[in-house]
Parts: sequence; C-alpha cells; structure tokens
Amino acid sequence: MSIADAVKTADVVILGIWFETIKEFVVAHRASLVGKIIVDPSNPIAPDGKGGFTKIIPAYQSSGQIIARLLPEGAELVKAFGTVSAGSLETAARRKPEPAVLFYATDYPEAGRVVAKLITASGFAPVNVGGVDQSVRIEAFGELSEYGKLGRLVTSKEAEAIISRAPGLQLKSA
Repeated sequence: MSIADAVKTADVVILGIWFETIKEFVVAHRASLVGKIIVDPSNPIAPDGKGGFTKIIPAYQSSGQIIARLLPEGAELVKAFGTVSAGSLETAARRKPEPAVLFYATDYPEAGRVVAKLITASGFAPVNVGGVDQSVRIEAFGELSEYGKLGRLVTSKEAEAIISRAPGLQLKSA
C-alpha cells in the first residue's frame, strides 16, 4: 500500500519521521489528515557535530505545538512515543514488576484515550501531562524526557511524584 493510501485508510497516523520531514508530510497529505488522530513522536533535534544532538528550535518552543498549528482543522494531535529512546522502547516494554511510563500530551481527550490504549498495548503505562502546550516538557531536553532533566525511565508512582513537584504541571488520567 502506498503512503497516501495508508494515510487515507488509517484512523491513527504515527509520524515516525524527522521533525523537518513531518512539516513536508503534513503539506503533502493535508486533505487526508482531516478526521485523523495524528501522533507526533518527533524531537526538534539535529546532530551537533560533536557526537551529540542540539535543539533546532528555540528552547521554549516545542515541535508538538509547531506541528499542531500546521495540521488541518479536524486533525487531532497527540504528542507521544518520543520521550524515550528507540532502545528504551524496545528494552523497557512490558517491564516488571511495574511498567515504565510513556508521557503524552494532547488537547483532545478522546484522541488521548486512543493513544493511551496504544501506549498500554505497547507495554508501557500512559501518563497524560496536559495539553499540547506542555509538550516541550516531554520532548528531547525537556524535564520529563529520558534525554532531559528526567534522564531515565520512571514508573507511574515516580511520575506522579515528579509531576506533583512541578509547578503548573498536573497529572491527568488516561
């Protein structure tokens, strides 16, 4: 199936592509994205030339907010699956005795519930950090990212404790 046909038939579209490429993808498939749940796992980063990565947009901005503004009316963005590395997604899935958390952010409660089910099905505990305006916190270098202040995977109990200490950040049920 072509990408265009897949987008047309899907209920949920996970944009597992680089941040800059997502912008091009949204333009190319704009009409087909209406009525879809769009999952943005992107992180606005690029190689820094020193073996690491650097953020390619201002520190206060989030790729989630940028992508949300680009989407057509009727598409519902959920920022998810980008708070941990690909390696952690593989090795921490179905972790025992307590699952690792995957944070998500959305302005659309029903879309959030759908994505929370996908997170659960993938072997993680979903934790909603609020609207897309909170997505900077779960992107690379954000305070709730494995590649940010948090620096590791956490359980639901640990996530609740961290969020309760973060001013303005409220834990919401999936």
